[in-house]
Amino acid sequence: MKLDRVSQIPYSSRVGRYHFQMVQAKLSSPVEPIFGYSLQPYYTRQQQWKADLSDSLSRLYRCFADLDQAAQEFDPARPESAINQRAVVSSQPEAAAVKPGPRATNGTHRLSIGSLASGQTNTGTALPDDFPTLVTEGPQQFSLRQGEQEEFFSYYSHGNDTHADSLRSAAEALRNSSLPVDVRQKYEGQYLALSVSSRKTGADESFDLQDVTGNTIRVLGLDRATTSAADAVFVWNGRRDSSPSNHVWLTNDAVQVSMLQTTATDIVVEIAPDYDRLLQKTHAFVNRYNQLHDFLTEQASALSSQKLDPFAHVTRASRGTLDRYGLGFRKDGLLSFDEQVWREATSAHVSGFVDEMTRLSRAIREEVVKVQSKPFGSFSQAYAAATSANPYYNTSASGMNYRYVAQTGLFLNQLW
Repeated sequence: MKLDRVSQIPYSSRVGRYHFQMVQAKLSSPVEPIFGYSLQPYYTRQQQWKADLSDSLSRLYRCFADLDQAAQEFDPARPESAINQRAVVSSQPEAAAVKPGPRATNGTHRLSIGSLASGQTNTGTALPDDFPTLVTEGPQQFSLRQGEQEEFFSYYSHGNDTHADSLRSAAEALRNSSLPVDVRQKYEGQYLALSVSSRKTGADESFDLQDVTGNTIRVLGLDRATTSAADAVFVWNGRRDSSPSNHVWLTNDAVQVSMLQTTATDIVVEIAPDYDRLLQKTHAFVNRYNQLHDFLTEQASALSSQKLDPFAHVTRASRGTLDRYGLGFRKDGLLSFDEQVWREATSAHVSGFVDEMTRLSRAIREEVVKVQSKPFGSFSQAYAAATSANPYYNTSASGMNYRYVAQTGLFLNQLW
């Protein structure tokens, strides 16, 4: 029963009569006066109400966050969203790996690889490591030129040096270079050779080693290229092109191709929407929406749902537009999904489904952001009374206390 008012009895009226009885009482039958009040039941109900409301608001936030995350999968502005993912089928996956980007268009493409990009490598003469060096005794100086840059290196060759000593001296000098080259010693059994190679591929990465003083480069066999630097040559959709790298972006940076080997015939590449992921994320979207709807129905007595009316407007605006793709709103407000209808409709007109889901998810995300920007306490039934425009409600301490107690379901008896 809800009280219309609270009766306040003066302290003297509540306690004074007991004091009078104590004065007149006989010692054989004393009457204990009421000198204390227990608010433990009130405090317990108050804490329970706070805990229940906090739990409901926390679950409400999780439901909103889950729905927002599911809606993001249909946001075209997110590169990793489900509608931006593509599935690729290649006729020669061993020759080229194709990875479509968010801007890739669906369709059939053809790729032919004439040659791969390579870097330059100069591998010297292999001799036994203890073989007497062929480098003349005395100061040695040589140069490394790459493009417009040139660097000079020097060391001293001793008469008793071995082949391994000369390679070590030349390698230590070249490792101090600021140019993008790698130097390493290669063993083939007991034979040892020095190899100098560019770190990147492409014709612009070629370099030249020459002697300035002495004969280090010539006698070590580093003056000739065993592998020449070259660009990759390929044909994409009938257009011939070249690249310094085997990893290229094509079709206005919409498709990434990693060329692995040359081909004698064209590679046929089919790019299509990732239907499996679209189906998975559509199921997730439906489940998240229905979870929020069920939660609001379950918590109707604890939460105020009048601020969630925009969700109903969004769903009503989408009625009839998504039915052709197996999505529809039932009379109870839940979202239904027919997978068979979805497969048939999307295979025939996937762009229409993408447009409709983009519009629906954007509208729902806008409403979620609006809801999340409000204080979550505003969804409680008590909030409406606490923020009432009635001055007697928001300025009277006793009125606020009574209203607070009434919302907890506990009516404090002031006659205790």
